[in-house]
Parts: sequence; structure tokens; C-alpha cells
Amino acid sequence: MNNMTLDEEIMNIKRRLKDHENRLQELEKVFRISKGEKQEICLSKTNKGIEKLAEKIGITKEKIREIFDIEENISTVVKTVGENYKEKIKNISLLALLGYEYFFGRNKLFSQEIRRNVAENGIPLDNFASYLNEIIPSLIRRKGKTKSSKTTYRLTILGKSEARKLLKNLCEG
Repeated sequence: MNNMTLDEEIMNIKRRLKDHENRLQELEKVFRISKGEKQEICLSKTNKGIEKLAEKIGITKEKIREIFDIEENISTVVKTVGENYKEKIKNISLLALLGYEYFFGRNKLFSQEIRRNVAENGIPLDNFASYLNEIIPSLIRRKGKTKSSKTTYRLTILGKSEARKLLKNLCEG
């Protein structure tokens, strides 16, 4: 048995608790730094994508930011054009796909993300799939079954061109 007194044991426990607390604080600092760096890297990549897109279509970065609301790794189209819901759904889909490709390097999007962008603009989703089917395969490509949660869409070369024209028109008009 150990010949430590009760006071010595209590002091030993307090010292070990203090050491433990200091290690936790150091780990929390490391976590905050790494999380902050990750966010800065993500924002840096997003900003480079915005710059690249702005340069490609000949408009300012500020104009692009008027069309898209970008938070961390989510982009939402907040301004669009179209005479009816059908045109608006097509245009939002093209812009959403273009935005994710340039801002986050994602050339495929789940259908739910496109649907979220459409819904954010107050547009009913009643004929969403049939409207998108009209621009497949010329402007976008679908991978997966219709109505599946794992269905993804991507822009074709012509689709990218159309989306950039649409964005330029939105920014200039």
C-alpha cells in the first residue's frame, strides 16, 4: 500500500485533473485552428471559382454574388429569369449546376439540391422532372433513375455555354 496521506492523494488528483484540463484546452485550440483553416481554404477555393467565372463571361465578381447566395459549401440561386415556371426551372437548374461546378468544383449535383434551389425561389415543383427531361441530353445529363434520391445531373458542354450566357444576361440586365 501507498503511504500517502489523504491530503497528498487529493493534491495528486488535483494536479492530474489540471494536467488533463490543460491538454483538453490545447486540443480545443488545435481543433479551432484546423476548422478555421479548412473554412478559409473552402472560401479561398470558392472565391477563385467566382473570379474564374467572372473573367470567363466578362462581368464583375460582385454581379455574380447578386445572383448566387454562397454559404460554406452551399450555393443558392437567388435571382433568375423566365416567362413561366417551366423556363424558370430550366434556368435555375442550369445556374445551380454552373455555380456548383465553378464555386466548389462539383460537376454533378443530386436532384434534391436542384429542387431546393427551385423551391427557394418560390417555384412549385409539380413538373420539375418533366421540365428537366426537355433539356436532356442537349444541356444536361442525368445519371440514375428518375425519382431516385441518388439521381445526379451534370452540365454538357452546350449546357455550360448556355448557363454562362444566361448568367451574363442576368448580370447585365
